Amino acid sequence: MLGAEVATSAPPLVSRINVVYLYVRDVARSLSFYRDLLGLPLEGDEHWAEAQLPGGVRFALHVTHDAGPVPSSGTIHLDFEVTDADAAADALRAAGVEVRGTVRDEWGTAVEVVDPDGYSVFLYQPSVA
Repeated sequence: MLGAEVATSAPPLVSRINVVYLYVRDVARSLSFYRDLLGLPLEGDEHWAEAQLPGGVRFALHVTHDAGPVPSSGTIHLDFEVTDADAAADALRAAGVEVRGTVRDEWGTAVEVVDPDGYSVFLYQPSVA
């Protein structure tokens, strides 16, 4: 019946994000961005690097292979929470990172930045209630 509310006691199939894999062309170059500039505690080798983030989510860089996905902007959306979006954007800009637009709304501030593979990722500062 359309429009009727359906009650269910079944638990959701997905309980949380376990890991985010980001395929990159050059792990060392991406480490310079994600580890050295953003401060993610990534460890690994020339093919793979991973970090355990607060809340239990893992973030991993994996070198792309000929048969693998082609890294491109628009294929993902990642928000990295920061305490001061403007200061974080200034630091990345000073390091030569392309910083695109900033959106400010009641939910907070998001600054779009571009990683070495052309991925657009966002620095997210939640609003203070």
